[in-house]
Parts: sequence; C-alpha cells; structure tokens
Amino acid sequence: TPTPTRTPTPTPEPTPALLAQQDIGYVPILMYHYVRDVDEGADPLGYRLSITPDLFEQQMQWLADNDYTPIRMDHLADCLRGLTDCPDNAVVITFDDGYEDAATAALPILERYGFPATFYIVTEFVGRPGYLSWEQVALLHASGMEIGSHSLTHPDLAAIDLDAAEAQIVQSKAILEQQLGIPIRSFCYPIGSYSPEVADLVRAAGYTNAVTTHQGRNLEQMFEIPRRRVLGGETLAALAWYLSEPTFD
Repeated sequence: TPTPTRTPTPTPEPTPALLAQQDIGYVPILMYHYVRDVDEGADPLGYRLSITPDLFEQQMQWLADNDYTPIRMDHLADCLRGLTDCPDNAVVITFDDGYEDAATAALPILERYGFPATFYIVTEFVGRPGYLSWEQVALLHASGMEIGSHSLTHPDLAAIDLDAAEAQIVQSKAILEQQLGIPIRSFCYPIGSYSPEVADLVRAAGYTNAVTTHQGRNLEQMFEIPRRRVLGGETLAALAWYLSEPTFD
C-alpha cells in the first residue's frame, strides 16, 4: 500500500507593511480620469477631468524626451519596501474609475511609448455605457498595464459603516482576481476619502498599497500615498509642475 502523502498547507501571505522600509525620494504619481475631447460649456466638470488625446500624447512624448521612466503602482510599492530597485526619474501614471477611453484612447498612446500605467476599476461599473467591458479590462492587463481596485460601487468609504466598507474593499478585489486570474495589489480610495480604520481594512485585505487624491511628497505611509490630479484645459507646460516635488507633506 503506497504511503499516503500529505498536501502541505499553503503559507498565508504576511500582512503588508504599513510603512515604507526604504526612502527612495519623491516619485510623482499622476492621476488621470478621461482621455477624450469634451465641450467645456456643455460639461465644465467633465472638461476639467478630461485630457484630450492630443495633449495626452504630447505629455507622454515630453516624459520620454526628458528621460522619465514610468512604472506601475505595484512596482513603486516594491521599491518602497526595498524588494526591487527603483529606476531614476521614476513616475507613475494612474487612471481612476475605468472609463472606456482608457482602452480606446489612452492604451494605444501608452503602447506607442512602451509606458505602463495603473488602472483602478470600479467593478460594478464594468460593462455600463461609457465604461470598460471585461474584455477591455483584460486587454489592459494583457498589454502590461496594472489593474487595481477602486471598490465595488465608488462610495465614500469613510461615510459608510466598516462592514460595508470592508465588503467594498474585499469583494472588488475578489471579483477582479476571478475575472483576470491575477493577484490585485493596488487600491484607490473612491473620491479620495478614507479613515485610519478604512486604511486598516485595505491592508488586511492583502493589498500592498493604496492611493489618495491628496497632494504631498511623503511616500512613507503605504496606504496613504499622495497623487497629483492632471486637469484638462491646461497647456503642456503645466506638466512640469505636476511632476515637481511639492513643498509640503
């Protein structure tokens, strides 16, 4: 009779560290929403959240011409933990919400320059008019982009009870992992709203990092990482300011 073999119990992943273990200096993290043409008079808010495809192409060309190296948020998190080297002149390009033009307008431009980016997806918005389909989310991943979670339904996580917030954080991660067959490591707080308790839930769910909508230069808090929102209606010259190190934390 063959000796029975015992299947080893998988070792659980350790809870990600709360603080960075390595000071790599300031890395600008750019926050985009739409890449599209919008009429300012018809939609003033949408206009400010939208970069035209032509300007986005110019911005990517400017990054290439000035020797910036775009990396994904999961790469930056590994840099901050000392798990990998961070390139000189690193920059992170992020997109919130999962709009359809991420695949139709932003992706072709990013691919032309060989630039990776991180796309934060609201899982229950996938497939709605104006938003990515699951096939397009998979295309982004297959093209070398990182897919992160932006919750199930985009609520203010600091304004709902913690059980509901936990469901938003945990279930969105599970849905993305099931759909794509990959681990989801990065989280983005809807409307940038969070509390220490919400940040703890993100960490406990197994994400390695979370970004806010706050500006700042302090990258020490792994679940409160600041970004700069890139606004529509500005010239290419404004990009240098978005990349400059803030004078405040």
